[in-house]
Amino acid sequence: MTTSPHSPASSQAAGNDAFKAGNYDEAIAQFTKAIEADPTNHVLYSNRSGAHAAKESYTEALLDANKCIELKSDWPKGHSRRGAAYFGLKNWIQSQASYEKGLELDPASQVMKDELEKVKLKRNPAARAAAGGGMPGMPGMPSTPRPNTSLPARVLSLGALLCGAVYMLPILGAGRAHQAYQASIAQVLALFLVNLSKFPKAMSTLSDPAFRNTMEVQAFVLCIFMLLSPPMPFALMPFLTGALLNVVHGFQPQLQQLPEIIRSRVQYLITPEGAFQIAAFGAVSEVIVTFMGPLLVVVQGTRAMLMTFFYFQYLSRRYRTNEQTVQVVRLFEEKADGICKHRLVPAPLQAGYDRVKGLIRFASTKLN
Repeated sequence: MTTSPHSPASSQAAGNDAFKAGNYDEAIAQFTKAIEADPTNHVLYSNRSGAHAAKESYTEALLDANKCIELKSDWPKGHSRRGAAYFGLKNWIQSQASYEKGLELDPASQVMKDELEKVKLKRNPAARAAAGGGMPGMPGMPSTPRPNTSLPARVLSLGALLCGAVYMLPILGAGRAHQAYQASIAQVLALFLVNLSKFPKAMSTLSDPAFRNTMEVQAFVLCIFMLLSPPMPFALMPFLTGALLNVVHGFQPQLQQLPEIIRSRVQYLITPEGAFQIAAFGAVSEVIVTFMGPLLVVVQGTRAMLMTFFYFQYLSRRYRTNEQTVQVVRLFEEKADGICKHRLVPAPLQAGYDRVKGLIRFASTKLN
């Protein structure tokens, strides 16, 4: 029996050959053809995940690894692929969990044992420094902002956090909570100005990509509209994460006086891994707020419409400059695809879902 040149097996073989030759784009194209012909073959998703990882397209590698595991959760290599994708994304916690799950299924795998040791080294700053890797600090974590420990930044950050806590825990009543919300935003705006003061005070700065891509510039107009609009749940979170980093780094001597159970957790936030987790929480929050926008328009009416527009614009810009935002949006999209593209969902609803996705992509492109 001969194999058809367009069969999944022939495409898989061509993909394997392209991968071995280092032609990862061609490998991905061939594996995609094979998947289109046989979408239930977990090995094909694993192979394409490996090709994406080789290209350093780690988000796409993660999505394929997740699909591989969804199709065959007891296959060790799928978890190894997920571990590699998370490693490339600098998410050491999930990478370690993935490799450990793979080793539960295949305890003899030396490859996964070696990769797990690499992850543990990344998670242990002291061991990394001893091994000659140095301390990567914030630059080693993609999209993780550097803390500002100057006195004005520390004071404004602490004030924003305290006011944000009063808003989220309205023990002083709704009116005071609203005032605390506005006070928190006002201090965030002032903090933006402090952070931006490091740039030269010249007209040319306005066209500097490093200046325009900062979170402060992207969010400045948004925060002004937040001051003028009804409070939005979770809207403060993306900005308070940066304030929290400033506080834990800027008040280290004072924080050392806290009880051990609190001090140990604060010390974790000072590590590069802890800072990465804080920034990741901020990225998740900004995506959640954007998706909640249409619901707020229904509840609050036209007052929330302008706020929703500016938050969507903010997220669109962040998607182009912040790796963590890209990861979160794509994971949200993956989950939505899993629900809306399910075989039990009627075709008209699936078509409507695709139409909405297309409109969102079109709008995000036009806003930038």
